[in-house]
Amino acid sequence: MSSITSTGLGSGLDINSIVTAIVDAEKDPALKKMTEEAVEATAMISSYGLLNSELSSFKSSYKQLGYDSSFAAANATSSDSDILEATLGYGAETGQWEFEVKQRAQAHTLVSAVANTFTDITNEVGEGILTLTYGTYSGVGNDTFTADPDKTFETITISNDIDPLTGKSNNSLEGLRDEINDADNNYSVSASIINDGTNYRLILTSKETGEKSAVELTATDLAGDPIATAGTGLDRFTYSATNKNMTETVVAQDAELVMNGITITSGSNDVTSVIEGVTLNLNDAEVGKTVTLKIDSDISQVEEQIQAFFESYNSTITKMNELTVFNGVDATDNGVLNGDSTIRNIQSMMRGVLNTQMDHIEGSIHSFADLGMLTKRDGTLELDADKLAAALKNDLAGVADFFTATGTTTDSKISFESNSSFTKAGTYAIDVSQLATQGSLAANNVAGLVMNDTNNSFQIRVDGYESSSIDLTIGSYSSVDEMIIEMQAKINSDSNLKDNGISVKIINDAGKLSITSNEYGSSSTVGFTTSDADFITNLGFSSSTSIIGLDVEGTINGISASGNGQYLLSESGDSEGIKLLIEGGALGERGNVTYSDGLTTVMNDVLDSIIDTNVSESSGDVSSSQGTIDGKIDSLYKKITTLEEQEEALTYRTDKLEARLYKEFNAMDIAVSTLNNTMSYLTSALDALPGYTRE
Repeated sequence: MSSITSTGLGSGLDINSIVTAIVDAEKDPALKKMTEEAVEATAMISSYGLLNSELSSFKSSYKQLGYDSSFAAANATSSDSDILEATLGYGAETGQWEFEVKQRAQAHTLVSAVANTFTDITNEVGEGILTLTYGTYSGVGNDTFTADPDKTFETITISNDIDPLTGKSNNSLEGLRDEINDADNNYSVSASIINDGTNYRLILTSKETGEKSAVELTATDLAGDPIATAGTGLDRFTYSATNKNMTETVVAQDAELVMNGITITSGSNDVTSVIEGVTLNLNDAEVGKTVTLKIDSDISQVEEQIQAFFESYNSTITKMNELTVFNGVDATDNGVLNGDSTIRNIQSMMRGVLNTQMDHIEGSIHSFADLGMLTKRDGTLELDADKLAAALKNDLAGVADFFTATGTTTDSKISFESNSSFTKAGTYAIDVSQLATQGSLAANNVAGLVMNDTNNSFQIRVDGYESSSIDLTIGSYSSVDEMIIEMQAKINSDSNLKDNGISVKIINDAGKLSITSNEYGSSSTVGFTTSDADFITNLGFSSSTSIIGLDVEGTINGISASGNGQYLLSESGDSEGIKLLIEGGALGERGNVTYSDGLTTVMNDVLDSIIDTNVSESSGDVSSSQGTIDGKIDSLYKKITTLEEQEEALTYRTDKLEARLYKEFNAMDIAVSTLNNTMSYLTSALDALPGYTRE
């Protein structure tokens, strides 16, 4: 407010000094206290910010200890890495093995024949459809081809239609190459063009190695009929058991290696099925050359991570001690948070985790003491390095179980899949009352193996998804098995099914077809929706048996669990959130599942309840406090706000007091001035009276 003053001329008093002194006597002590409290609250906010940062760093320091993979580290040494190396994954088995790599896997490669070369890459190749089938060639000159029913058919359409993006059609040698290599098409072959010195030729190479990834190419016109003139148009790119217009330059071949006297074949040069958790990388082959592979556990990373936990924990406790130090009542270097109960509670919560005894897990490691960590008087840890090294050497699995959240089952056909934040550590009984099944469609005997335009077309619905129209090749099949291979491959190649992860398996049961969905559960179904007039009758499906799949049923911890396919999920009780995969076995009691939080999870839960993720905000987040530090900082911000409001009220009150005092003192000054004037008047009047003499 505007300043009020008084000259004090009437009374002769220094009214300004008097009023200021009275107001300051009222205001200064209260304002000083408010300022000191605000400074203290600000310092405490800063200190809690430092502590919050320390706790966050501590939490990050042991993050890797919560992963199983951290305890699966190993080192691989090969006596000849030019021939064989190893890539180690989670759970890599340790040991030593002898290998002989006799041959590497090869990808099938075809090149257009000399007679079918092109003078320019823009030369037309002809309109039509190329169909790629993957499987195995055998016999003299690859005169027999067996399609792999687990691999899908692929079709490449070449036409004169103009692509609006390129302004060109794909009816050229370069257009065919680009169509094949277009990433959006995701074909299982790659294409390139070479110049042999005279003309241009197309090279096709399977993207997968192995003898089952050989390529069969057949060509039709755009209507699906055979090319009118053999050896022309797209027929120049055919390669099959009976028609070889391309030349094979690289044979589709499996890798062959011998491990400790056992012969192993693989379709890939990265062999994953030999040693658990290990991929063998075949870089070269040399018959008669023995390569020794040795895999040892690597505990150095785990040791470093535990050391980081130890050091970061001590750093955090040391910071707490600095913030709470007490050096005496009159000391000037006491900690900012000295005497604060919140920080004592935080220390107590963290010590509680360190004192946790994990008796429900197997192995020899049940506490931090078993790892050589003990708490000192100041709250920090001391580490017995020799005891830690011995624990890691003698019971690495026990150390892993101590730190990581684990779930184990006693039944080999039941797997622990996952848990939720609601799952409590413990051992829970499993009882299975119904196993999951797959939807299927079983037929009677196949009536004929001749396909024509009245019995080769159908649509099928699998797991609720309907295929496009599927056509089997018109002609005679040599056996039911040959027809099954094509039928399964074409169903699994259908884009409507494939894009939704749907596939089937067709088996020949003594001349009767059975189509089974590869999914389990009540949503697993198989059925034909439409077909040619004679298709159903010809394949024996006119009186077929359709079976809808079943979900697994059972209990976990004696409480009914939810079944979805082969998965059984606990939805209540202490076991809530445990998800199990039931892959067969007997009905009834199936042993137990044991879940352990792991010390990293326990510590994370504690720290998550403490750390403020919004501590960087300048005014706190007082409307939604979460966590111990968040709540404390918010309360301090609220205190500062309250002090500011109190200061405003004090200023308002003292301003009012100042105005009142000036009003009263000015009134007094006027009164004194009036009296003085009256006295002067009376004195003058008396002096003027006749006969009056001043003595």
